[in-house]
Amino acid sequence: MAAVLIAWAAQVEFVLVTSEHNGEIAVSSYELREDDFHHPRLQLLRSREELDEVLSTAQTQFEKIILLRSWAHRQWETGANFYYPPWDAVEILDLARKQGNRGFCAQYAIVFLQACQSLGLHARYVDLSGHFVVAVWSDDYNRWVVMDPTNDIHYERDGVPMRGRDLHRAYWEDDLRGIARVDSEGHQRAVTQNDLSNYRLYSIVLRANQLSEPVEVKSNGRWKSLVHASDYRTYPAIGRDQLVVTAEFLAWRSEEAEESFPQRPDSEDQDEFRYALNQTVIIVANERLTNSVLKVVLLKSNSPTFARFLIRSEESTDWVPTPSATIKWLLHPGMNQLSARIETADSWRGHVSYLRVLYKPPLIDSLPAFRGNVLTLLWHRSV
Repeated sequence: MAAVLIAWAAQVEFVLVTSEHNGEIAVSSYELREDDFHHPRLQLLRSREELDEVLSTAQTQFEKIILLRSWAHRQWETGANFYYPPWDAVEILDLARKQGNRGFCAQYAIVFLQACQSLGLHARYVDLSGHFVVAVWSDDYNRWVVMDPTNDIHYERDGVPMRGRDLHRAYWEDDLRGIARVDSEGHQRAVTQNDLSNYRLYSIVLRANQLSEPVEVKSNGRWKSLVHASDYRTYPAIGRDQLVVTAEFLAWRSEEAEESFPQRPDSEDQDEFRYALNQTVIIVANERLTNSVLKVVLLKSNSPTFARFLIRSEESTDWVPTPSATIKWLLHPGMNQLSARIETADSWRGHVSYLRVLYKPPLIDSLPAFRGNVLTLLWHRSV
């Protein structure tokens, strides 16, 4: 009997999923609306401002985002009295350079965000208490990272760039451990609670498509779409006119906050703000194994500019494009790992997902293998 059991165990073939690191499925109640990254005004901005050259010295996506923020910051000196132009980076830059029309935080944010879009980077507006900034989706860190182009800074905690909700929580809990204010030169300074006072209120804007859908403004009691005009002096004048700018906000509601935005939709559901982009999910297609080949399927989640998948095995350091989302994975005895990520139409690479499996082949290939345990082990892992 013992000999039969030993022979049976030797011929058992099985695959066991030992670990996985998969992307997320976006479950927010909205879809971030963005301008087409190939919108003529965005492409004019990219070419005229030579943005590819601006980023040429950076090695990583995050470094390029910082260079782009620094570029936006340098375009003009802030002014309190100016004509409020459409949310169009080219128009804002033209007026600043030719007419001395100096905007403030909103104009810096618009120029920076549209510069990001022109290069295929996802970004959204962030409205704080008395300040307007931008969050950019970082594939390097797999999170939204707040960038302040007006002051040319971002914040890091223990070397990791921070989200707006992190800064909001740090302010209200007065937990500043490990938080530094970082400028484009890499200079760091420990923060005080007062440094984060703008973040005591935090909200996101649900659309970043103001080139195709201009903002609505109320100027001196009259509503109108803010569109390009041949005479910039017809735009509302800050310091002279009464101006209200509309937007679709979603505010973060937290237990620790002692203030809130008045009459603004809010949510305490972090998935509404997480809105993960360029995610890859790897799943086992079925329990069948043929000639040591396991079929897996790659799924993309929330990747509006998806171009293709890239894959890599543990034997290789190179990422290889795959023509199909169904992968025939040839396993070797022992541990196996398959990694996958998205590549966008602008050549940005999403966060890495991976699947690790333990494979035991039959001892003797020429004899029938016992495959009953393949289904059992994979099924138990998926529950």
